[in-house]
Amino acid sequence: MAGLGTRLAIRQRPLSLSVPEDVLRQLAGVLVGAAVAETLFLRLATRVGVHLPKGELARAGLHVASLAGTLALNFAAVLSVGFVVVLLALLVIRAEAGAARLALAALSAAMLWGLGSTLTTDSLMGNAFFGLTMTLLVVWAGCGVARRTGLPLDARIATGLMVVAYVCYQYYALAHLLYRALDYSTVPPLAVPMLRLGEGLVVVASAAVFWAWGPRRWQQAGVAGTSLTAVAVFVVAAGSLAPAATTSILALWTTGLSLFLPLPLYLLALGLYLLTAVACLRNAKDFWVGAGLLLLLLAGYMPEATYDHLLVLLGVAFVAGAARLAAPSAPAERAI
Repeated sequence: MAGLGTRLAIRQRPLSLSVPEDVLRQLAGVLVGAAVAETLFLRLATRVGVHLPKGELARAGLHVASLAGTLALNFAAVLSVGFVVVLLALLVIRAEAGAARLALAALSAAMLWGLGSTLTTDSLMGNAFFGLTMTLLVVWAGCGVARRTGLPLDARIATGLMVVAYVCYQYYALAHLLYRALDYSTVPPLAVPMLRLGEGLVVVASAAVFWAWGPRRWQQAGVAGTSLTAVAVFVVAAGSLAPAATTSILALWTTGLSLFLPLPLYLLALGLYLLTAVACLRNAKDFWVGAGLLLLLLAGYMPEATYDHLLVLLGVAFVAGAARLAAPSAPAERAI
């Protein structure tokens, strides 16, 4: 029989919800794959194919691509909602202070209510409420989470630029929604300048992303990653040879950019950003940064639907290190 002085080491089992980081990684990988498939098959192949002459075989191929893209979109949309709910729940549980936990829980619940409202009704105020709460959550993820995870200064600057660019677009979108709800026929003040400021920040943020993560990692992209980046840049450059109206429409459909700046700036920004994202994704230590950067790229500067806004939130949260806060730490041992 053990003496009274014997000290027993036992595991302190947390009573809160926990999800292993490996599970979150797998879900994030599946989400990135589905978002890539949706972009390639639905937004790119199908919409580009509309503008090209084609025979019966090409039409059949576009039909298959459209079905595959629609399936990938539906799957990614459902998975993104589930991922956001789980991630926010884990972050609420692990919030340090009671006031911060209560504020995050209230904001998360308000955003989810707004999401439900946009999916079930066509209310302008519901859409505006979802956009406002989503914007606040993205700002919180880019600032609050980055502070708690101790993100380096260069990474904070890159993340902050992406967040501010999103806020600029949201000002444009929410201002127009508010004016429509109030039945105003005028243009909201500073709407277009804010929209263009945000697009300019997207280009600057791409360089900042490479500055923060690229110099020490770009070689990890390997031949495959470098080739993929080169092909993407070449496709965009080749697409610029099409009529200006077609190029602008395709750019808005895929990246949400209006291309009002000189094209070489966009090509350089895309090359630096995509090379950095692929290099981080291929490195296990930087997986979350790579996944977050790709989700932000796929969401585009001007998100079309609620699904794209969810990708923005997840992308910023991943880059800021939210997964490290949400994933459970090793069970602590204490002596009694």
